[in-house]
Amino acid sequence: MIRIFYRVLFVLFILSGLRVAAQSSDVALWIVDSELSTSTIVDEGESIEVDFDEQAGYGFSFNRHWMGHFSTELALQKYAADMSVGIFEAGELRITSVTAMGQWHFNRDGRFAPYVGGGLAFIGGEFEIASDLDPDAETLDLESEFTWAAAVGANVRLTDHFALTGEMKYVPWEAREEGEVLDEAVEVDPVTFAAGVRFRF
Repeated sequence: MIRIFYRVLFVLFILSGLRVAAQSSDVALWIVDSELSTSTIVDEGESIEVDFDEQAGYGFSFNRHWMGHFSTELALQKYAADMSVGIFEAGELRITSVTAMGQWHFNRDGRFAPYVGGGLAFIGGEFEIASDLDPDAETLDLESEFTWAAAVGANVRLTDHFALTGEMKYVPWEAREEGEVLDEAVEVDPVTFAAGVRFRF
């Protein structure tokens, strides 16, 4: 009876050790580029194109891997773009997004491990009006909002603790000044392309 007890205890100990080993965390540093939507606004019957010249930004993320192929990630991205309205340079749009996502990883223990993810996003920013348009213009705060996010990416493992990583993420968003009505929004809908390095611990 005592021998059976010790055997059961030993099996439980091994299973507990495997469970802990299967769980891990990683942090990542990212370089972020973006593609913002080109849209058209109508002013007094005339169509005017709103376009963006994107600038690189940066990001951070923390990812917790659970049992199997599932993980949860909290990530921050900051990036910017110069906005033009017709032939005029209107100013600089600066965007900050925070995403909380669940991710499903394929071939997690392999050297090349793709993944897909989806979840919630909190996104907002500010707009600095070009001094050529108004020398006394101030920076405008933009409405922040909760929306959804989707991503696809891959990790390339270099060692047990380091990996290269790349990701494409989509967050739908319309930029509007705080307190303004909905029909004065500009569709931005950023798609970000990020590359970085992960440290697993």
